[in-house]
Amino acid sequence: MAKSYNEMGDIEQRVRFGIGSAAAAVAIFAPLDLKWRGILTGIAAGSILTGVYRISPVKRLVTS
Repeated sequence: MAKSYNEMGDIEQRVRFGIGSAAAAVAIFAPLDLKWRGILTGIAAGSILTGVYRISPVKRLVTS
């Protein structure tokens, strides 16, 4: 199967999982306002989901 230009590599996937996990941990455990918890939850969800599906939306926009 040919690798598409918008698919990410292993290192980028691990970085996205790390960023998503860190954002989720801060959103859960840090004493923040509801607004910041929502922002961090969105960042965590976006990072983890793009890592799971291995598709980078930024690369898709740049190569189009």
